[in-house]
Amino acid sequence: METAFIDPGSPWQNGFAESFNAKFRREQLTGEIMDTLAGAKYLAEEWKAIYNHERPHGSPDGMTPKRYWENWTQENQLAVDPVRR
Repeated sequence: METAFIDPGSPWQNGFAESFNAKFRREQLTGEIMDTLAGAKYLAEEWKAIYNHERPHGSPDGMTPKRYWENWTQENQLAVDPVRR
C-alpha cells in the first residue's frame, strides 16, 4: 500500500482533516490568546479532551466519541483497553 499525498493547495483531497482543522480553528484557536508554546499545547490538549469525551457529535447519533467507542466495543464484544480510555 502506498502513501497518498495531498497536493499543496488542494484541501478538497482530504475533507475529513480539513473539517477537523476548521473546527479546531473556530472553536479553540480564535478564542484564546496563547503567549507560549507550552500554553498552546496545554490548551490544545484540554480542547482535545473535551472534544473526545464531553462534546456531542452530530454524526454518531449525538454521542461523544468516547460513548460511541464504548457502545461499539460492547456491541462487537471487544475488551476496552483501560489505557486508551
